[in-house]
Amino acid sequence: MESLYKIFPVPDDGSLIHAVRKIDWKRGLPGGWLEYSPHRRVAAYGDGSLYTDKGQRYKDLVRWKLTAWSGSVPFSDTTVVTKAKAIPNRLVKTGIIEFLREKMRECNIEVSDITGTGIWCNYYDERGDYISEHTDDENYYQQPPYFASLTLYEDEQPGEENLAHFQIKEKEKWIDVPLYHASLLIMSGGVPHRVKPQKAKDIFRKRYNITFRTPISQHVDLVKNYRFFSNFGRYYRKTYLIFVPKTVFLDKKHIPKENSGMKYDREKNIAVDHEDGEIYSIKDSGNAYNVLQAHSKFGPVRLMLNLDITKQRRTEMIGKNSRPPATTTDMALVLMRNSE
Repeated sequence: MESLYKIFPVPDDGSLIHAVRKIDWKRGLPGGWLEYSPHRRVAAYGDGSLYTDKGQRYKDLVRWKLTAWSGSVPFSDTTVVTKAKAIPNRLVKTGIIEFLREKMRECNIEVSDITGTGIWCNYYDERGDYISEHTDDENYYQQPPYFASLTLYEDEQPGEENLAHFQIKEKEKWIDVPLYHASLLIMSGGVPHRVKPQKAKDIFRKRYNITFRTPISQHVDLVKNYRFFSNFGRYYRKTYLIFVPKTVFLDKKHIPKENSGMKYDREKNIAVDHEDGEIYSIKDSGNAYNVLQAHSKFGPVRLMLNLDITKQRRTEMIGKNSRPPATTTDMALVLMRNSE
């Protein structure tokens, strides 16, 4: 693609915005490492499935059921697990995947059945919502990385007034990029970009942004493909399970057995064993406690003890001499259980 970005009008009969309104939006998720909590409503979809241009889903490859990432930094003693979820069928049926791939081909971008199979969803429904400066070019994206970003305004009004304050950086200078209703932006993930809060002089318009991204192929690197979807989960999906160290429990002599499944009660700060109802008190301070409190905001989460695995066994199972950056041993175990 010769230019930094291109914008295309998207034909919409109302089905696109209808599908987007049905997304399970969440505000206040903890974000990565207990930092970078998204300042907007968010959701994410994609489980490793491939799709043809017509939206037919492949059935003969690994689909991730769970994704995982280190719970916080600089510590790596907790692992946060989320449930992966396929792209909603109602969104696939709109034909948006076929459309965005057609436009990417027009931009001379390589396209295949993996293109656009991970989606990040943002809903800016408050005037102060924003995204800080960043790029989307990590090594778990297909290289070179490109993405397609769909914009829909809640009021469904066309025109050039009161648009979102989206910017890209070129030669150390920020440039405004107009995002119209029912438009598709295609650009390189290596270009710095951001969304600033709506200008005070403008009328605030609620905006949906659905960004279609492309992971590295499972056949090229299974671990990086998994990390692609895990990165989605840690920012944009509700936590399902947390692996914790033994030191999180108040009584050193009263610790659950390995592989015990527990439910965390946020209000009482206790863990309850699923099978026998045994109650375990949890320390009310420390990194692991902070992780538990932050990730249980939207309802109860499950707990398990961190698992022991030798470096040799881990290497045998994932074919790596060491864990990828920001990957806990338990994240590697979740990966292995997904792919078995």
